[in-house]
Amino acid sequence: MKLEKSLTLKVFSPNGLIHSMEDLSAINVPLANGYSIGIRPGHAPLIAETFQGPVRIRHGNQETEIDLYAGFLKIRNNKVIIFTAGILGESNLVKTTTQETEYDRLMETLITKIQAE
Repeated sequence: MKLEKSLTLKVFSPNGLIHSMEDLSAINVPLANGYSIGIRPGHAPLIAETFQGPVRIRHGNQETEIDLYAGFLKIRNNKVIIFTAGILGESNLVKTTTQETEYDRLMETLITKIQAE
């Protein structure tokens, strides 16, 4: 049964949805400014740049982590969406000839997905 006040997390890479969870009580995400943000149900809308590192997810008494590359975070109506280049350590991350090309491709994909929301 879905909790009345809970969070939904969706993590997207340029290849599509890579992680999805519902009924979460808290999410902690590292931000580009060197701090992390704790997100609970009812959080104000926000768009922020994320930093590479662990995203901590709390579901009831259980806590899990996923390590993500840097990207962007969108919070709205108890939905947390993270747009990232992928999960750290996974070999399915698309390699490009330069980091600049990879960044441009990621940004185009993120803009398209934000507009679709």
